[in-house]
Amino acid sequence: MDFAGLIGKFRANRPLTEQEREYRLDQQERLDVAPHYQLGVIEMNSTSLEMVDKWYGERGTITAVMLTIVVGVIVFFGAMLHLALTRAPDAVGGGDDVGLLVFLAVLSAPLLAAAGWALRKEMFAYTHYPLQFNRITRTVHVFRPDGITLSVPWNDVFFTLAPVDHVYKFWNILGHVMADDGLTVKESFALSMTSEGSPDGVKMMRSHWEFVRRYMEDGPGALHAQVQFCMPIKKRRETFHVAMHRLMIEGTGGARLSNPLQVFGLLFNLLVLPFRLLAIYTSKIPRWPAEVEARSAAPDNDPYAIAGSPNGDRVAVFPAAAQAAGVRFTGAPDDPLAVPKVAAVSGRNAPASSATRGRNKRG
Repeated sequence: MDFAGLIGKFRANRPLTEQEREYRLDQQERLDVAPHYQLGVIEMNSTSLEMVDKWYGERGTITAVMLTIVVGVIVFFGAMLHLALTRAPDAVGGGDDVGLLVFLAVLSAPLLAAAGWALRKEMFAYTHYPLQFNRITRTVHVFRPDGITLSVPWNDVFFTLAPVDHVYKFWNILGHVMADDGLTVKESFALSMTSEGSPDGVKMMRSHWEFVRRYMEDGPGALHAQVQFCMPIKKRRETFHVAMHRLMIEGTGGARLSNPLQVFGLLFNLLVLPFRLLAIYTSKIPRWPAEVEARSAAPDNDPYAIAGSPNGDRVAVFPAAAQAAGVRFTGAPDDPLAVPKVAAVSGRNAPASSATRGRNKRG
C-alpha cells in the first residue's frame, strides 16, 4: 500500500539526487517496452489523456484502518465508563475509576486525533485526484490533494523512477517541477502507476510511462486498441459494481488466484469495499478549472474519443466516426513482463535490488 504524497507530501525545495538522474525518463526517448495503460485511463481523445491518481486503486484502505481504530478506542472507553458508573463505590478499585478514565482519555486523545487527520485524506475530500496530459498545448495538469490545480509544460517536467518508501520498497514514476537553475526540485507528483523496485516492478512502471509518453509524442492512434476499460468517474461517483471490480483486481494483481497471498489480498479488499464506498460518497468529484476543461475537449467527430460506461466498459464518444475509422478495442495489451529479458541490465533500466516479482498497482 503506497500512500506517499497523500499522507505526507513529497520532499520539495531540494536538489536532485544522483539516483534520480540515473533513472530519468526522457520525454523524447522511446523505450523498448510494450506500453500498458494499467487500468488508469478515465478518458482519452486526440487532444488529451486523463488518468487516475496512484492512490485510486486502494481507496478505502485508510478509511477502513482508521475507522476501525476510532471505533475500537470509543468502544473500549465506553466499556470502561460503563464499568465505572455501574460498579459499587465500595468495590475493590472503585475509588480509582475516575483517575483511570482521565488517564485513558489523555492516552487515547493523540491516537484519535491522528486517526481523524488520516481519515480526512479519504473522507470529505475528493473522490480521486486526476492527471491530464494535453498533447495540443503540451501541458500536464495535476489535481493536487488540496484541490488546487498544477499546470506545467510537458517538456519542462523532469520525470524519473524513484523510491518513495524505503520500508516496503515502493517506487513511483515521479514528475519533478524544477526551479530555474534546473537542479532544485520545487514540487513533485506521481503518475498513476506504483510498484516495487524489483526489476519486474520497474519494467511495469516503464511500460506505463511509455503509454503516457507515446500518447504525448505520437498521439492515440497506436494506443487506443488496448484500452478496454475507462474508469467512469469523470462526472460521477463509482457504482458498487465498479468499486468491487476494482478492489478485486487490486487484491489479485489482475491474475488468477494461484497463491495464499492473492487469496488474502482478495479477502482483505472485499472487507475494504464498504469503506471505499463510504470514502467516495462523502467526497466531492474533482472539477478542472474552466480553461483546462475547454482546452481538453475532444474535437467534433474525433474517432479516438473514448470514455467509460457506468460499468467501466470503453465506449466511443462519437460512435459513427469511430466505426468509420475502424477505431475499436482489439485485444488486451501486451504483458510488459513477457518482453524477453536481457542477460544484464544497468543504468536507468533497472535498479540494483531484489529480483522478486513486483506487484502491479494499476493506478
